Amino acid sequence: MNQIIKKIMKINLKRISFFLHLAILISASGTVSLFAQVAAPPADKPYTETTTFFILGALLFGLAIIFAAIMIFDVKERDIQAIKAEKKRKIILSDEQLLLDHDYDGIRELDNKLPSWYMFLFYLTIFFGIVYMINYHVLGKNNLMYDEYTQEMTDAQMKKEELTKTGVLININNVTELKDPADLQKGKEIFTTNCIPCHGVNGEGTVGPNLTDIYWIHGGGIKNVFNIISEGVPAKGMITWKTQLNPKQIQQVASYTLTFAGTNPSNGKAPEGTIWVDSTTNNVKKDSVSVKKDTVKSKK
Repeated sequence: MNQIIKKIMKINLKRISFFLHLAILISASGTVSLFAQVAAPPADKPYTETTTFFILGALLFGLAIIFAAIMIFDVKERDIQAIKAEKKRKIILSDEQLLLDHDYDGIRELDNKLPSWYMFLFYLTIFFGIVYMINYHVLGKNNLMYDEYTQEMTDAQMKKEELTKTGVLININNVTELKDPADLQKGKEIFTTNCIPCHGVNGEGTVGPNLTDIYWIHGGGIKNVFNIISEGVPAKGMITWKTQLNPKQIQQVASYTLTFAGTNPSNGKAPEGTIWVDSTTNNVKKDSVSVKKDTVKSKK
């Protein structure tokens, strides 16, 4: 009976060995074919990113099958040989015999082999690294992290420039006076539509103050004018225009408003506020007392 069982086991082992070798050959041939396809895609139809990842995944799967088959076969062979050797020797090694010579802080190690599943994962990570290297560093199918970062920064800069052109990013801190005729024309259209009832056609002032003289109630210059148009003066009947105009439009109408300076129309309203002098360092409202002192000094 034992002889029959041994013969059956021997036959089954031979069959297992045969099928394992066959699986290795098939997987190896398929893997080589896939690698050749990835390395040399058709010139007229380059692979898409999805196709590339699919082929690389199949390549990794083929390599995994090969090494899994090798490991299974190797484990079977080693188990059989170990059993035979153990039966021949009739020796059972104790823990003392398996202990290695070295120790770490009193911890000693047995000379045991790592589990096959652990080794399989270890080899799998090696081949993942190989596929990763081929994909990113050899074929260049995908961008490296630095390339992705550079591309994202470039895209962000382009979006920022587009937003700056549309005026979304304009505020009181970075607004500048526009000189371009097209921008001033748009500012004039906005002024004509919304500002004439209070400031007159030529900025001479009606209900609102005169915009042509050097006197300003809330300060002159592009920053102050931009801010007063944006926030309004609800107490004096001037609405908050930032709810109806975007920052670019406010910049345009503020720049157009500054073109009235020095025109002095005949029907100009009497000055209101104080004399405002534009500083070379910052555009702020000057204190009326200091302005008067400067005026006195200039007369002398």
